Amino acid sequence: MSALERFLKYVQIDTQSDETTHTTPSTEKQKNLGNLLVKELKELGLEDAEIDQYGNVYAHLKGEPGDKIGLNAHMDTALESSGANVKPRLISSWDGSDIKLNETKTLSIEQFPALKAHVGKDLVVTDGNTLLGADDKAGIAIIMGVLEYFQSHKDVKHHPISVCFTVDEEIGEGPDHFDINKMDADYAYTVDGAEINHVDYINFNAQAVNIKFEGVAVHPGEGKNALINALLLLNEFVSSLPQNETPYDANFDEGYWHINDISGTSVECECSMILREFDKTKLVARDNELYAIKDKIIAKYPKAKITINIVDQYENMEEYTKADPRPVNKAKEAIKNIGLEPESALIRGGTDGATFSKMGLVTPNLGTGSANHHGPYEYLVVQDFLKEIDIIVDILKA
Repeated sequence: MSALERFLKYVQIDTQSDETTHTTPSTEKQKNLGNLLVKELKELGLEDAEIDQYGNVYAHLKGEPGDKIGLNAHMDTALESSGANVKPRLISSWDGSDIKLNETKTLSIEQFPALKAHVGKDLVVTDGNTLLGADDKAGIAIIMGVLEYFQSHKDVKHHPISVCFTVDEEIGEGPDHFDINKMDADYAYTVDGAEINHVDYINFNAQAVNIKFEGVAVHPGEGKNALINALLLLNEFVSSLPQNETPYDANFDEGYWHINDISGTSVECECSMILREFDKTKLVARDNELYAIKDKIIAKYPKAKITINIVDQYENMEEYTKADPRPVNKAKEAIKNIGLEPESALIRGGTDGATFSKMGLVTPNLGTGSANHHGPYEYLVVQDFLKEIDIIVDILKA
């Protein structure tokens, strides 16, 4: 089976995660893909392939003495768009004209200028009703393509290879039950990025925040100086945040706050948000800002109650790659070997590699040849996707 065939098969398996279940995996359907991957890994000669109780898949391929190199991609898809009933469409030798996904959505260079670089290439797009799932099923298919290469070229010597496909990356819980000993690698790569000439290792420090607001319930007709509307407390809180520091406003090297969800009634309500900063001291400053806003509102409404819960999600891996530059240097060399100029960019999102690095397994991020993730305008550039296989094969050669 070709890597593209694998990709087209994987994206049609619904693996969307769910941040509300508080289980691991957050959705049992992620195991549907996991079980399939175990079967395929064994067919490719990784006889110890297994899926653990948490849905994570591990496998190993013996190689020449030397560094044991790990590869990781995540099985779940994002929450923003449905991952069910995905209908991928292959467009051969795209001529640069607008791609009508459905009656209401069109993929065009005007809206997405980066497409201009891919005229003449083959694209995989959605039908406009779901995301594609290239984040990160392209990464999975690339890793499987690498393993397929070494099975078909048994004369090519390679490093020992460790593989792990994780669950729940999109909700920040991918590394929660990651077994670094079972992975058994000296360093690793997540295959979860975009541009294939990139090896990225500077990412956000990240937090998830939940804020609960409790008002005072009184009949509105008797509410003078008594009724405190929790929804208005929430509104005042959000309005007090710096309005020019949202994802819409933030520059590429700047952090932001972002509201994910609001729910509740005038008596009790809550909002969930994320905070992102490359500099950890700036993230702490954002935390302090939340508490200062809370104190200001409570001083105005002493009988109200505001509870802030902040959870660290992951941190910037840059310091870890400075301490162990082997994986970054090796990837840059491989990218040069296939005729591209290696680049490193700021990762404005999450990667399991950040937490793996903190755990002791330095894990920078490689590209997949896909773009516009998490929504119906997501697409895969087939030629770039296949070239990433060549890059990783070069990394792994002994």
